[in-house]
Amino acid sequence: MRNFGSNSKGNMTIFMGGLMLVAAFIVGGVVDYMSLSNQKHALQGVADRAALAAAQELIVFKGSDKRVNAITQSFVTVNYTAKPSKATARIIEEGKAVEVTIVAEPQTYFPGPVARGVSEIKVNAVAEISGGGYVCMIGLSTSEPSTLEMHDKARVTAEACAIYSNSRSPSSLRLHNSARVKADLVCVAGGVQGSTSAVSPNAPIEDCPPLADPLRDRPEPNVGLLECNNILGSGSILGSDLLGKDGKLLSPEGLLGKGGLVGGLVSGDLLKKKNLLQSVAGGDLVGNLAPGLLVTGKTTLEPGVYCGGINVLGGDVTLKPGTYVLNNGGLVIMNGGRLVGENVGFYLTGALGLSTVQFAPSTTVSLTAPKTGDMAGMLFFEDRDVIFKFPHIIASNDARNLVGTIYLPGNTLEINSTKPIADKSDYTVIIARKFDMKDGPELVLNTDYESSPIPVPDGVGNKSRPVVKLAASD
Repeated sequence: MRNFGSNSKGNMTIFMGGLMLVAAFIVGGVVDYMSLSNQKHALQGVADRAALAAAQELIVFKGSDKRVNAITQSFVTVNYTAKPSKATARIIEEGKAVEVTIVAEPQTYFPGPVARGVSEIKVNAVAEISGGGYVCMIGLSTSEPSTLEMHDKARVTAEACAIYSNSRSPSSLRLHNSARVKADLVCVAGGVQGSTSAVSPNAPIEDCPPLADPLRDRPEPNVGLLECNNILGSGSILGSDLLGKDGKLLSPEGLLGKGGLVGGLVSGDLLKKKNLLQSVAGGDLVGNLAPGLLVTGKTTLEPGVYCGGINVLGGDVTLKPGTYVLNNGGLVIMNGGRLVGENVGFYLTGALGLSTVQFAPSTTVSLTAPKTGDMAGMLFFEDRDVIFKFPHIIASNDARNLVGTIYLPGNTLEINSTKPIADKSDYTVIIARKFDMKDGPELVLNTDYESSPIPVPDGVGNKSRPVVKLAASD
């Protein structure tokens, strides 16, 4: 007699096993489908942002496929780590758009038809630009440990423009404690030391190709023979606080001792070099050379060549429009001094590198660059051939109007104020060897080019605000 009951149980077991396999097959297919969908969504988001970042490059520099490829690959490497991927970018629409393609391995979990039917995940994104180009801050050095050093509570606000840090070091952008940066684009050739969340609204792009100096081909102003217009004993203005009991100008040691030319301005590191003070024509390291123009009263100055620089020590100076050539001496404002000038440009020259900008905390400075001539748009233009490296220091708590381009390719710009710098300017562009933002200052870089009568030099800005947007995403 056949045992039908036993066969029925076996058949039921097989049937149930089959159902379970079918269920697992279906569930596995659903899981893989959802995984692939989520992966494509995430990858598309990375492609969209990479395209926007690469397109930003086109608005600050004449781009190339190689350059936008490098930016795209760096961005994808940092922002997509789920599976191996390959990212490519190319410039399209006659340089007005960037197309980004990312291909990645699919992420599946079950060896079913869903997994077998998908060999790769591929997404595309196109970002286009309209309007002109702009850049507002570049740290040029590729070899410094940090090209943008941001100490505690330091701020850079550049919400409508791009910031580049060319140092290839892992600390190219160094963010201490509560330092913050706001910019359309922050691109660093090396890495970021500190929390990247301190940079907004977008995270900084690391391993970005260094941005070449956009003003490298701009001719220096034609100053002719550097014949001094004002030297000590010939048109200089001396204050009684700079004279000794014998009526003669105090020595550098005397000035240091009574807080004269360098009181409260220079850092301890510079003061340690006092022995060098006596070896540089009786001057000091922050750009004061005697003879130089020393102002303690109210006066108006004419454009010209100022050997030893211009030192406003508690005085009130109005500058007539034109070019001021500072030869082996800086622009030093301190002891509550005030300096005001419209349509003025400063050419900082002299091989010793002593023609530096030094604005002390208690001073007032308001300057706009020339509208025309070989210094058009240039507020400060540093001689590219300086030998020694002495920092420019802006510590003024009332330097809120600095309209134009500040170009210091050979030296550091140190900002050490407690109040905003340049926040009332139509626009400010700063290019320096490196930046050192001390504890607490806020540098504000506006880009209101259309409202400003001061022209923007080619390569760093334009009269129209460019717009970057996604044109395609799939």
